[in-house]
Amino acid sequence: MSGFNAKEVPMGNDNNDRPEPMEPGTYGARLVQILILGVQPQREFKGEAKPPKLEIMLTYEFNDEFMKDEDGEDILDKPRWLSETMPFNNLAAELAKSTKRYYAFDAKGEYDGDWSQLIGAPCMVTVVVDEGKGKNAGKKYENVAAVTAMRPKEAAKAPALVNPSKLFDFYNPDMEVFNKLPQWLQDKMKSAVDFGGSALEEALGEPVAKKTTANKKVTELAEYLKDDEVEW
Repeated sequence: MSGFNAKEVPMGNDNNDRPEPMEPGTYGARLVQILILGVQPQREFKGEAKPPKLEIMLTYEFNDEFMKDEDGEDILDKPRWLSETMPFNNLAAELAKSTKRYYAFDAKGEYDGDWSQLIGAPCMVTVVVDEGKGKNAGKKYENVAAVTAMRPKEAAKAPALVNPSKLFDFYNPDMEVFNKLPQWLQDKMKSAVDFGGSALEEALGEPVAKKTTANKKVTELAEYLKDDEVEW
C-alpha cells in the first residue's frame, strides 16, 4: 500500500449519548480527519455478497454548528463533527464516491491524488437525516449526501479548525493517533481482512500472522479492483 495517494490505490457510539441531528441542509465545514481503515468486509447488495474493499473515513468539522450545553447554548469550542466511510478507490475510477470527494477539494488535481495534502481544507457538506432500520428503527441519523467545493470568497473567511486534525494510515500506522481513536474504530481496524501480518498488528505488539497470508489477501483485492465494477 502507498498511504493516502488515491492514484496509488490498487486497481471500496452509544446511541443514547447522540446529540439531536442537525437540520437537513448545506453547511460550511473543514476536513478534519482522514483515516485509512484497511480492507473491510462489505454489506450484501440486493442479497448478493460483496467482496471486501479498502476503506477510507472522512470527518468534517462544521464551521457554525456546535454541541449544546445543558441550557441549549452553543459550546463554541466543541463544533459538530460528521463522518462518512466509503471504499477507497483508485482515482481513475471516475464514478467512485471517493473520487468525487477528492475532487471536491482538489478540482484541478494540484496534489496529484494525495489525500494527506487536503487535511483542513474548506468545503460545503450537504446533510440529510435518515430513519434508522431494524433495531435502530425510530431513531434519526445524519448522513453526508454530498460534498462540494467552497467558493474562494467564502473559503477565505471560513473559521480555522477548532480541533487538531488527524491522519491515520493503516499501512504506516502512527500509534499516537491510533491510541486516541474511539475503541470502536480501533476494533474495526483490528477486524480488517488484512490485519493479520500488517504493520498495525506488528505495532500493537500482537502475534504477527504469516505475511504470506496477508499478501495473498491484498493480491486478491487488487485483482478484484481491476474489474469495472465500482461501489458508489
